[in-house]
Amino acid sequence: MRNRQFDTLRGFACVLLVFYHVVGNTPSSGLRIDEGALRWFNDALAYLRMPLFTVLSGLVYGFRPISGNGQKFLLSKARRLLVPMLVVGTTFALLQETVPGTNTAAQNWSQLHLKPVAHFWFVESLFWVFIGVWLLEYFNCIHQTLKFLMVYVCAIFLYLFVAGTPWLSIEGSIYLLPFFLAGVALTRFSWRERLSQPWLQAIFLSTALLAVILTGWPTTHVKLRTLWGLLAGLTFCGFLISLRLSWQWLAGIGRYSYAIYLFHVFFTAAARIALNKAGVTAIPAHVAFGLLFGLGMPVLVDILASHNRWSALLLLGKSLKVRAPRKPLPPKDGAGTPEIQSRP
Repeated sequence: MRNRQFDTLRGFACVLLVFYHVVGNTPSSGLRIDEGALRWFNDALAYLRMPLFTVLSGLVYGFRPISGNGQKFLLSKARRLLVPMLVVGTTFALLQETVPGTNTAAQNWSQLHLKPVAHFWFVESLFWVFIGVWLLEYFNCIHQTLKFLMVYVCAIFLYLFVAGTPWLSIEGSIYLLPFFLAGVALTRFSWRERLSQPWLQAIFLSTALLAVILTGWPTTHVKLRTLWGLLAGLTFCGFLISLRLSWQWLAGIGRYSYAIYLFHVFFTAAARIALNKAGVTAIPAHVAFGLLFGLGMPVLVDILASHNRWSALLLLGKSLKVRAPRKPLPPKDGAGTPEIQSRP
């Protein structure tokens, strides 16, 4: 069984991500929108998109943390994250270089994956986060509340004052770390069960909106690594988790969140190119078809790739071994739904 609440939030994060790339992450990409409400709305969601993915990763990790075999844990994360990054990311770079109509600069092939390729920075950065968390677990730094808070203050310091390097996505790992640790804390210290108070939800939402405004929004130059940006991301995520949403259609999308993350850009770009060639310029049509293809086609890729263990490994990072089903964890949400770890 899976947890529908977690899958619902994963599905919501996927919708935001696909919408982001349909519209474009800069005025020179996607639909190439320079100004206006759609541009501002898309940029404001930067304070929620990747933080939500990352908090959920930390939250799920907290239910089944590393225990004992660190080598096995890190190898499983390398398989799950780095193998698709290399295979799918390289394919994406090749297509961007060769297919007419894509919005991209020339690829520096000597630096391929040494500097991240497009959105694949996230999976590489997340791998470094897992290495950091493994070290923190090994030295018993995040098992007690006080120790955890001390580590978290250090993570915030890095987030605000240490830029890091784009090489090997180290910069991205510094950005993700506070959100991942926040997810771990929600699970490890049973904080998630305390978030559903209406007064706390109101504080989360109002704080998130105020923090976004204080970042200078509306603007097309979003600055994520600021105190207000961090506060916006954490409180937006806290608000959504506190709602305990359980929507079947979003949960259905969320079950394929990893495949959607890896492959959506192939199909959003294909939809945009096809519509442009057909003479369709209406923005609503581009958004609708971009979302449809960006969310739907990766699901088909996942289903087809999973039928063969080698394609499942190379495209999705799944294990070559046939594993027995995991035993469900005890119920945590008060509704009898077991919290299940996603596949590593």
